[in-house]
Amino acid sequence: MTDTDHSSSAPAPESATPASALASAQAGSERSRSRGPVLAVVLLVLLALVLAGALYYQNRQYRAMRADLQQQHAQSVQLVQETRAQAGQALALIQEQAARLDELKGALDATSAQLQELDQALQMMTDSGSDLLLLNDIDHLVTIAQQQLALGGNVANAIISLEAAQAQLARANRPGLAALQQSINGDLDRLRAVATIDMTALSARVDRLSDLVGTAPLLVPDAAAQHPVDQPAASPAAQASSAHRTPAATAPEGWRAAADEAWQWARDAAGLVSQDLRSLFDVRRVDDAAALLMSPDQALRFREVLKQRAVTAQLALMMRQSRIWRAELDQLSQAIDQRYDMRAESSREALRIARELRDTPIEVALPTVANSLSAIAAARDAAAEEDAQDEGMPGDSGPDLPPAVQSPVAAPAAGSV
Repeated sequence: MTDTDHSSSAPAPESATPASALASAQAGSERSRSRGPVLAVVLLVLLALVLAGALYYQNRQYRAMRADLQQQHAQSVQLVQETRAQAGQALALIQEQAARLDELKGALDATSAQLQELDQALQMMTDSGSDLLLLNDIDHLVTIAQQQLALGGNVANAIISLEAAQAQLARANRPGLAALQQSINGDLDRLRAVATIDMTALSARVDRLSDLVGTAPLLVPDAAAQHPVDQPAASPAAQASSAHRTPAATAPEGWRAAADEAWQWARDAAGLVSQDLRSLFDVRRVDDAAALLMSPDQALRFREVLKQRAVTAQLALMMRQSRIWRAELDQLSQAIDQRYDMRAESSREALRIARELRDTPIEVALPTVANSLSAIAAARDAAAEEDAQDEGMPGDSGPDLPPAVQSPVAAPAAGSV
């Protein structure tokens, strides 16, 4: 059948070509028309898939967020419940503490009232007893000051004790004890006006004297002397010989030079011989002949005796024994003057220190605190008379108090007396 078509169309090839082209164009347009809906459907399907995926992803995020929010909400609710429970406990504790504070405040008010009552009662009972206690304290301090002055002559400690007594009287502010305060002020003024002695400086000078008597040279040299006697000055002959020595350049020549040299040698020899002869004889004035006859052992014992005298003088200084002080230093000055070599500087210094210390007074007339003691006795007698008058008045027995309150009043006063 197709062969028939081809055979029938073969004789006219030129007319068949436009028809085939038209058919192919129509087929292409039909294909393009059929592809358009397909592409649209595919695009719609793809868009639907994308939208479905986006919705699914958003749904998952929403569920996760919802679960997280629910968990946080549950935790917040639990935390609020715990906080509410703790607040309830704290409120209960505060209420309990407030109740206890109210109880304590009531007890404190009751105790304060009792203390005020006891204070008033005790004040009424111990007006005279407090004066007695104060007088006992003042008496103790003044007695300490008297002992410091009598035993060691310590003015500084006595002043400190009286100042303490003065401060107690000022704090007490008792008009009835004004006379006692004036007496203590007067004794303080007298003690402050006393001239003091520099015990430290005097003790240091005594130590220096002890060192000097142990090292200064005696008239007879011994091993203990550490300071040698000053050497005598050069003889006039030696000075003249040294003065006549001139350089060789100015010396004359010839027989005159030989004569001058011989003359110089003779003068030097004569000077040396005269110096040796003078060293064989030492003429000095010695008041104690036994000073030149001491052996080295005797010299050592003599120095030890002088050191012991210096120690005794130092003890007398501490005890303010002026008689022993002068006696020991007088013996020291005499021994140094008679037995030591006064040509040495150390010996002269030892003698000077001994004489200066001997002439230094160490005993100063110290005032006493008898006025303060007398004023204390007078104040105590006046307080006793007032107590006797108060006890003799009828109807003045004071408030009724238990023995536990009354007993501690008289006990300290009796114990302090």
